Amino acid sequence: MSEATSLFRCPVCKKSVDRDNENFPFCSDRCRTTDLGRWAAGDYRIAGEPAHIPNDPDSEL
Repeated sequence: MSEATSLFRCPVCKKSVDRDNENFPFCSDRCRTTDLGRWAAGDYRIAGEPAHIPNDPDSEL
């Protein structure tokens, strides 16, 4: 195993990823785009109550 090869795995497809890969931490542009789409769709969330934003017209009290 070389210095550049590590135990990193693509968060989308779980393939091994080299740190010197231009798409790191993803294995490919396809997995990078898939992850971006998941963020945009709201599939990833941080657990907990939504934060109150002062002076936000969409925020309910």
